[in-house]
Amino acid sequence: MRFRDGEGARARMASVLPPVFPHLHLPLSRYVADPFGDFRMNVVVEPLPNCLATLKVELEPERVEKAKAQLVQEFGEHARIPGYRPGKAPRAVIERKFKKQIREELEGKLFREAAREAIEERKLRVLRIASVEELELGDDSMSFTATLITQPEFELPDYKGLTVEMKGAAVTDQDVEAAIAEMRDQSADFVDIAARGAQMGDYVVVDYEGTISGAPVHEQFPKAGKPLTTNTDFWIKMTEEAFFPGYCGHLVDARPGDTREFDIVVPADFPVEGMPGTTIHYRVTIKGLKEKVLPELDDTFADSIAKGKTMVQLRELAKEELARERASEAEADKRAQVMKTLLARVECELPASMVRNETQRILADIVKENQARGVTDDVLKENEKQLVGMASQNARERLKGTFILLRVAEQEGIRASREELLGRVATLAQRTQMPFEKMLRELEKRNALEQIQEEIITAKTLDFLVSNASVTGVPANRPAGGSGATTFIRDCSRTGLSFSGRRSMTGSPIRSSPSSSFSRWRMGRRTSIFTSIPRVAQSLLDWPFTTRCNSSLAT
Repeated sequence: MRFRDGEGARARMASVLPPVFPHLHLPLSRYVADPFGDFRMNVVVEPLPNCLATLKVELEPERVEKAKAQLVQEFGEHARIPGYRPGKAPRAVIERKFKKQIREELEGKLFREAAREAIEERKLRVLRIASVEELELGDDSMSFTATLITQPEFELPDYKGLTVEMKGAAVTDQDVEAAIAEMRDQSADFVDIAARGAQMGDYVVVDYEGTISGAPVHEQFPKAGKPLTTNTDFWIKMTEEAFFPGYCGHLVDARPGDTREFDIVVPADFPVEGMPGTTIHYRVTIKGLKEKVLPELDDTFADSIAKGKTMVQLRELAKEELARERASEAEADKRAQVMKTLLARVECELPASMVRNETQRILADIVKENQARGVTDDVLKENEKQLVGMASQNARERLKGTFILLRVAEQEGIRASREELLGRVATLAQRTQMPFEKMLRELEKRNALEQIQEEIITAKTLDFLVSNASVTGVPANRPAGGSGATTFIRDCSRTGLSFSGRRSMTGSPIRSSPSSSFSRWRMGRRTSIFTSIPRVAQSLLDWPFTTRCNSSLAT
């Protein structure tokens, strides 16, 4: 007999056994109601590739008989059988009447207890029981074979004193002035120009149509998307590189109402296969001509940024916020470098099913993010192989990193306290506006408490590793740290696709929370500029090539 998770009542015996994480230090009694004293059992473990192992267990007849007797007694105490007072029915009558129920209860009880005891005895690092095969229960015997998914085996490298490179985080007056200039730029007004035609540096609002040999661009090259073919009320800052190199040069001296027609040769670095060197014919109608007017740097400007503040105080706020941002970035970079070093030092197999599931989760997030940015399903389909490859590698790094952190935690005795666990549950309850008790029940029902414990432990372990790292300086002109995921993001940006490391190494969502009203303003203004240019936001979302699109608003 053989079954997989989710197939019938016996499969549920595997699913009710919680994941075994030795590092969580959960008491055995939590899962084993009545351990059977000194009864012995025959246990054989056979390691398999891909973090699998076969567990074979054979129980002694005495243990099976005692467990059966206990169950029969429990049924007898509560059963109502005609002709007998409660608890007085003979054992044979009870066994005959409840034969099926007793057998199912006995199978589940013995399997759970024996599997956990065998795993404890052999000190196996078991993640999950994948399947149960050959479960045989006789009148006085029981044996089973289970396939286990185990943590990968590897030699833990030296993890104390890891070297990390850090750039200086001091905030200079030049940094402050650059931040003020950014705020000033984002606070600019756009006023109509009536006295002259368009010049470089102006902003033009245009409708345009692009064709290749008379056909719309996106019909010839679907991956290019419709924004290369047509758009209305599209804002462009007049620069040599905006839209396409040379595009804006054809609009010089144009006034609202004018229409210009011209040809553009697609540059060699354009990221759509087959398009470089292609000639696109554009017909552009000027609908508006704008000039950016920057506000004066005075106390009125400061008050518009931070209520009641002067320019002197605004500069102080900017300096404090920049210092906080750099400290936060430096800490994040230290953690990334520590994980990058450990990942490079460990080679191990990973559970194939976990890699597959994590890949699917990451891929779903990538697709969702790109769809929100306006990337079409056709573009996603064209890049499916690349996206799957990125998601798979990220999944492997994330899982391997988690296993390394768990092994360090086991070595160092790093645990999650009850207070930390309940505190995390309280945070989740508050975030979802759910009563604490209800949130706790929901998490228990989904067997999610072990996952939360794991996240607490891995976070504390990473804190431990960072605190024991050796920090060295790095030249200011060379970036510190970096990771494989950074390369993935950069590679994706070349095709207009986004690949975001949206979660931490342990899978927890990464969220940024502004530390002051000043920083909230900065974050808000980065979005609010688009409200003064109505079509820009839509244009950026529709455009499938971020490197080309961003140049059209470069200041």
